[in-house]
Amino acid sequence: MFATAYKFIRFEKSKSTGILLGIIISIYLIGLELGIFFYLTTLIGGVINNAKPEYAQVFVVNKLTNNANILSPFDKRWVNQLRSIEGVDDTHGMVLSTVSVRFDNGESSPAVIIGSEYPELAAGPSEALLHTGSTNNLLLQGTVSTDFYDNKTFGYNIEQGTQFEISGKNVTVGATTKNAKGFSSPMIYTTDATARYYSGFSEDMVSTVIVTVKDESKIDHVIEQINAVAPDLRAWRSEKLNNATVINVMTANNMGMSFGTLVIFAIVSGFFIIGLTMYSATYDRIKDYGTLKAIGATSHYITLLVMTQSFIYAVLGFAVSLILLIVTKFGMAKAGLIISLSPQFLAFLFFVTLIIAVASSMFSIQKLKKVEPSSVFR
Repeated sequence: MFATAYKFIRFEKSKSTGILLGIIISIYLIGLELGIFFYLTTLIGGVINNAKPEYAQVFVVNKLTNNANILSPFDKRWVNQLRSIEGVDDTHGMVLSTVSVRFDNGESSPAVIIGSEYPELAAGPSEALLHTGSTNNLLLQGTVSTDFYDNKTFGYNIEQGTQFEISGKNVTVGATTKNAKGFSSPMIYTTDATARYYSGFSEDMVSTVIVTVKDESKIDHVIEQINAVAPDLRAWRSEKLNNATVINVMTANNMGMSFGTLVIFAIVSGFFIIGLTMYSATYDRIKDYGTLKAIGATSHYITLLVMTQSFIYAVLGFAVSLILLIVTKFGMAKAGLIISLSPQFLAFLFFVTLIIAVASSMFSIQKLKKVEPSSVFR
């Protein structure tokens, strides 16, 4: 079957090339669009994703908040009060505020400063994101962390030991991270005391309380208790607050619809381009298929033959698309845009490739079902 299918592909080199190009372009565009979309979702949920996972199981925020990037301050005393709830292992206050940074070359930029209590630094940056230096350096007064990929945004090459100004006050970089980024503004991490000093954030307030619940089976119970004792606040599982934040931002900016439209367009256009090209190739070889029927091939065999060709096209097209995506991934990584090509994501792309290729072959299959063996003699 595969040998026969390959012969049909080889005989129609120009049309086979067109079909492969259609698959390659469609899958490359789908993979690129979805890769960028998923990357943007990690940026949108950066406040949560950059937190230390060993501490940040639950986030307690203002009741009206469903976007972790926009937090309303509330009484700091809740940090200690929530610690007494059954099932809670620890609580950590977090400060988040917008500040202005300025460098000695005259460049300035808005940024978000995030602080939490030392030594845990539950709000982040997590150890997996560290590039140079250590979070222990953040204990020093006037010391913060910045992200390697935010250097372009700042217009300044920031390294460990670099000094600049936050709200007119000198600050030193004690650590740098890689991909601990935010969606709208660069993120600067430090202790809560340092964050308050540079942002003017009230000593009596916090932006959120990070609750540590080591026993995962107790998380839902803890959330229920917090929501019961603090009616003006709301406790979220970290992943649920992250999802709510992504939905809020995507809906507000219509980004989800934009990316969805582009992906659907790539699928539909690929389907018709591939389908019509395969139909044309089938039509050119109509006598060959008629010959097969004349010597005893059944309609089922012809259908499998066409679908086998589609499978070969799908495998070859996906392989080339994957190479292009890997090259693009490394190229974009240099600019700080990290596209993840996880096994699950690649499996999904291959599944989409098969669907497009096999579904496109239906045009040809319907045509071949009507072919009579006698057509070979016409």
